[in-house]
Amino acid sequence: MVSQELLDILRCPLDPRTTLALDGDRLVCTRCGPKFPIKDGFPKLIAEEAELPAGCSGLEQLPCQRERARPS
Repeated sequence: MVSQELLDILRCPLDPRTTLALDGDRLVCTRCGPKFPIKDGFPKLIAEEAELPAGCSGLEQLPCQRERARPS
């Protein structure tokens, strides 16, 4: 289990401004929805290993990644 103290400082690796929420044995990005597993009490915040939200077939389809790809 992830402590509240750790949860308070963790951020989504895809969008460092965004917090994560505990959902059973996973952490979920509160903005775009990818789910990161927790293994042996340690969050695995590796983007390529995240479970993507329904309807999303790749990381580039997440809103935070599409915004990043737009020219300023």
